[in-house]
Amino acid sequence: MENDIEYLKKRREEALKMGGPDKVARQHKEGKLTVRKRVDILFDQGTFQEYGLLATHQSHRAEMADKITPADGVVTGFGKINGRRAGVIAEDFTVRGGSVGITHGMKKMRMVFLATQEKVPLVWLLDGAGARAEEYIAEGLPMVAHQLNIARMSGIAPQVGIVMGPSAGDSSLCASLLEFIIMTKPTGMMAAGGPPVVLSALGQVVSKEELGGWKIHCTESGVADNPAEDDIDAIKMAKRYLSYLPTSAYEYPPYVEPDDDPDRMDEELLHILPENLRQPYDMKRIINCVVDKGSFFEIKPLYAKEMITGFARMNGHVVGIVANQPLVLAGSITARAAQKERHFIDLCNAYHIPLLFLADVPGVMTGPDSEKEGALRYGLAIAYSLAYADVPKITVVIHKAFGMGGCAMCGYGAGQTLTLAWPRVDFGSIPTDGGVLAAYKSELEKAEDPQALRKELEEKFAKYSGPYPAAGAFNVDDVIDPRETRPRVVRAFELALSRRVVPPSPAMRIGVMP
Repeated sequence: MENDIEYLKKRREEALKMGGPDKVARQHKEGKLTVRKRVDILFDQGTFQEYGLLATHQSHRAEMADKITPADGVVTGFGKINGRRAGVIAEDFTVRGGSVGITHGMKKMRMVFLATQEKVPLVWLLDGAGARAEEYIAEGLPMVAHQLNIARMSGIAPQVGIVMGPSAGDSSLCASLLEFIIMTKPTGMMAAGGPPVVLSALGQVVSKEELGGWKIHCTESGVADNPAEDDIDAIKMAKRYLSYLPTSAYEYPPYVEPDDDPDRMDEELLHILPENLRQPYDMKRIINCVVDKGSFFEIKPLYAKEMITGFARMNGHVVGIVANQPLVLAGSITARAAQKERHFIDLCNAYHIPLLFLADVPGVMTGPDSEKEGALRYGLAIAYSLAYADVPKITVVIHKAFGMGGCAMCGYGAGQTLTLAWPRVDFGSIPTDGGVLAAYKSELEKAEDPQALRKELEEKFAKYSGPYPAAGAFNVDDVIDPRETRPRVVRAFELALSRRVVPPSPAMRIGVMP
């Protein structure tokens, strides 16, 4: 038996060397941590239990005979992140470029199966080159079923992807299915096929960054959510993201003992809106005044910046924030903003996270370009998500809410626990100035002084579009001093959370479509 134990120890030591000293040195030279260092940082010390350490390839090619691929290029297993159980799938670029062979693929599929069955989060550390040339995967691995199983896990337990290297093929396809995707700035890349494939198929020469770097996917395509400075920053970000979510949809989000006064009335809220309301302001200032200090975690900060989404805490309870950003396109609902909001609402609905809407919206973006992008369809998709969002919702209208834009920002009648308005709010089917031009076109054309008539009409209709007619018709529950926003919202959420049953018994309700 002693000889057996010594042999087992030797095999484990060999597997832990990954691709060997030269490949490890190259990984470090490229500014990347090794896969095992990444896993060490991800999990609480001493909690990681590996599955498949002694796995190796199944290739029958002569050039692979007697060769071992340590862990077959992917480290898998379970541990604890901030005291809560989670799984990991971590590709090892030092072993055959982290490519997917039959055993490698089987390990990934088993982790998805186990994480779904045991209802725990799954973190993907992606640094792989796609299908392995030495193995014909189609004969031994049902990749279609693998993608479907990743999709089926969505909404059961959180799935996070960190793109840490030149991920192509399977790595990028898996990442695109996940609920939250981080990309490291120096080394992260996602593409259906890498630069050599693009050259072969299209005759185009592109760099990794031009093809699928973080700027492409975090700012333009929206496939990825948040960029990170390096591997360590990315893992810290993933851990913070998970801190807002329950372990699975069968639990409620974690409560944290607050160190901020729920009745705090921030004087800054009186000075954020400019005197000239045609001038923009930063909605993030309002968010940071209202939520528990330092708790706001923005999701997709560089994509569709006219819409703000993210997690925060209100008196220790997790909430999802959806807010218009007047600094960008006046906070309009564009096609991209609508897709960003729709996905976030679905995410919060899946994991029982209440929603706070801070509305300052001129409507759905119009114009030829917006119509080509499908803003109408994507904007109405928000209504679909809101209709099925069975979580507490609260709406605060900061300045304006016009037309379908107001509906998309959870306007009155969407089942909110509370709807509030600030004193300088403007409501309407469309903005007053545009409405006058549309409704009185012929009168203005015939008038001796069109500008004077237009001003007169705008002042007339402005009387009907402020907060007090809305309050009089009970279309808002109250008009408030801006400083009252935090206390009123906190109390409303506490009221709404009373619908949670004791002992906790939530259940999975929806998946989260990419």
